[in-house]
Amino acid sequence: MGRIHVLAASHGTDDERGQRLIHELRAQLEELARNSGLTELVWHEAYVDVQHPQIPAVLDSLPADEPAVVLPLLVADGVHTTYDIAGAVKARANTTAAAPLGSLPELAHVLARRAQAHLELHSTVVLAAAGTRLETGQQQIGELAKLVSAELGREVQVAYCAGAKPLIQDLLATEIQAPVLVLSALLADGLFQTRLASTGASVITSPLLPDVMIAKCFFVRLQEALKAAC
Repeated sequence: MGRIHVLAASHGTDDERGQRLIHELRAQLEELARNSGLTELVWHEAYVDVQHPQIPAVLDSLPADEPAVVLPLLVADGVHTTYDIAGAVKARANTTAAAPLGSLPELAHVLARRAQAHLELHSTVVLAAAGTRLETGQQQIGELAKLVSAELGREVQVAYCAGAKPLIQDLLATEIQAPVLVLSALLADGLFQTRLASTGASVITSPLLPDVMIAKCFFVRLQEALKAAC
């Protein structure tokens, strides 16, 4: 197998800690690949918004005869996967895209593990995601909540920071009585995690990063894409 270029593409953020966590995630993914014998992979930094270099520019810089895979460092499908990434992939030959985390069982396990320590004192559990108008992305978050619910043995509601309903602040203000445990399904620190902190929930978990298990979740998606491309 010849060289395969992997664009580890995140949304992008102005938050310095969020930027650092994404860089650490890329480093973890490279290490996982090396330890799995995937030494032919050539890794690239890329973004769909806010930061540079963005995906089209990175793809344009690659040798035309070498394959590429875009690995979205994103939790669920939305405009960035179905428009930005899909468009960039379509514009270049021999280029594919992996899936976002979506309702990956390994991700559900990470979230359930984070909830365990707080269950005794919190009767309500809410999974908080970034949000998208795309129905497919909403379905993925709903399925993820069902998987977490099955592991915890209790209901897990879904709310969003933007782009979909119910919004987390509206849900907590009008429909739920305290104490509430909010499970953050956000990848890293940034605007939306700050928004969660302002909701008044009694416990709000940290973003998914830093956690090597999250890197392993993304590595699952990369392996799926590489297998499909062969």
